[in-house]
Amino acid sequence: MMKRILTAIQEKVDKLLLLTLLAGAITSCDSILDYDEGDCSIEYCVKFKYDYNMEEVDVFAQQVRTVTLYAFDDNNNLVYQKTDQGELLGDKDYAMTVDIDPSKFHLIAWAGLNDESFAVPLLYPQQSQIEELKVKTLRKAVTRAEAENEKGNYIVEQELHSLWHGEVKNGPATRSGNQQISTVSLVKNTNNIRIVVAQVNRSDGPVTRALTAETFKCEIYDDNGYMDYDNSLLNDNLLTYKPFVVEPESVSSRAFSDTDEPAKEYNAVISEISVARLMANKTPELTIVNSDTQETLFHVSNLVKFLEKLQLEKYKDRHYTLQEYLDREDAYSMIVFVDEKLTLIKTVVDVNDWIIQINDIHL
Repeated sequence: MMKRILTAIQEKVDKLLLLTLLAGAITSCDSILDYDEGDCSIEYCVKFKYDYNMEEVDVFAQQVRTVTLYAFDDNNNLVYQKTDQGELLGDKDYAMTVDIDPSKFHLIAWAGLNDESFAVPLLYPQQSQIEELKVKTLRKAVTRAEAENEKGNYIVEQELHSLWHGEVKNGPATRSGNQQISTVSLVKNTNNIRIVVAQVNRSDGPVTRALTAETFKCEIYDDNGYMDYDNSLLNDNLLTYKPFVVEPESVSSRAFSDTDEPAKEYNAVISEISVARLMANKTPELTIVNSDTQETLFHVSNLVKFLEKLQLEKYKDRHYTLQEYLDREDAYSMIVFVDEKLTLIKTVVDVNDWIIQINDIHL
């Protein structure tokens, strides 16, 4: 009798031990499921990609040095947040390791956030919601009660740090070894606009009025500085973008060269302006004014439509929508020409090395 009892107990112990070993194998080592050897615990990772550019090549590792990831649940509550920065991001194999399964959450990424250029609220997991995640371009407020509009009241004259946005909701993931990888693609939100005034001596006589760095003042106006979590624009003040640098330099252009002639060199003044994301449904203005007389030399009432002309002519084979073109292109160079008397030559403008006839567009 005692022997049968001991045998029954031993059988139960053996079964319990077997179940324990199987459970341990399933939870701590997946070699019996997917892999030949090694720990079966999953490492969750998020990779970031920036190939939404004119080269259509991923240059995340070359350009981005800080990225913040926010993860929200189905109720738009923040559940996780992490920032990586520095040379770590320059590794072509870089991926952010996270403590959640990112494929189950709404991911928002802001890359390039810098407190010298942008303001973003502090968010706290389990306390903050997605609607709180807004990014504002820093501006200097100048109170001018007599102004009929906001031009000149909110000034951005610093070089903006490059900024990118990315978003994916419950996106697919891939497996590589014991890693599960989710990918977030980025869109660039900042642009450099290079405004060049070049002087052409059309009479071959003496230059009546020399072009200097103080001769003309360039400004761009747009209400595009306040971004929501999904990268849409929120209501904002009209920003006045001013150059962060103005310097004399020679430039080359084919605007006044014959077909078989090389580009010609001209004395010029270059104004570099940083602006936030250009939107197809906005109407940013560009104005070049004579600093002494306050007379307008050159005015574009809708810079987006002006740049669309370039897209349709130079990049017509790429079949981009206007917004896609504006998001992919982050640098524009525009050359307007004045004569020896500093009078606008009203024939052509050189935009990104493409000659545009002024008569073909509405300024």
